[in-house]
Amino acid sequence: MANPLTRFPVLTALLAQGLAFVLVYVLAPLAPGLGLGWWLVEGFLAGALTVAVLRSPWWWVIQITFPWFVLLGLGAQVPSWAWGVALLACLVVFGGGILTRVPLYLSNTSAWDALASLAKPDGRAVDLGAGFGGPMRALARAHPAGRYRSVEASPVTALVCWLLALPYRRVAVRWGSLWACPLADMDLVYVFLSPAPMERLWAKARAEMRPGTLLVSNTFPVPGVEPAQIIPLEGRADARLFVYRL
Repeated sequence: MANPLTRFPVLTALLAQGLAFVLVYVLAPLAPGLGLGWWLVEGFLAGALTVAVLRSPWWWVIQITFPWFVLLGLGAQVPSWAWGVALLACLVVFGGGILTRVPLYLSNTSAWDALASLAKPDGRAVDLGAGFGGPMRALARAHPAGRYRSVEASPVTALVCWLLALPYRRVAVRWGSLWACPLADMDLVYVFLSPAPMERLWAKARAEMRPGTLLVSNTFPVPGVEPAQIIPLEGRADARLFVYRL
């Protein structure tokens, strides 16, 4: 059975911060001379707890730096209402990622070029969790006869994606959940998500997509499924496209 803590990683990270804070609060009297060093210990403990549960190393950066941002905030002359506004802004911009367990990842031009080589010149393609929508706009430039769709759950991000797509009449932008997007008429489905939803996404693709169509995942493979092709990308050492043919 899947660990229930992995369903909502942001809440898991906050819980880890809380547990780490309690531990540091209990231990701090034992070494009062450590001073601000306890903030580093707190961040390290929170990072260790989070990575142990979520198995994603990038949480180290977030959890270790988080206590220092809190410390700076407590020392700054910031009106109380500003924290509420900042929280609301984060929810509006990144709220979709909290529900879908998918951070905002942006594909680079190397991924765009590889997608163009995989897509049919007059085919249909969709980007699920599109962010600012660069991949589908790149496909529209490479293959003007195709039809393309970008689906994004975070409202402000979807609005930016829609504005950027206005010059491209072959690109449609939809604000909503990727799980509600039908895939039956798609020749290519592109995703740059996270490890969390890949197994469920594969089940959706197998249930809806036609034989011979492609599911292309940036960086994160489908667990236990052998890709038909792996395309290395420029940039990070682990950057690659996993191509699955239905």
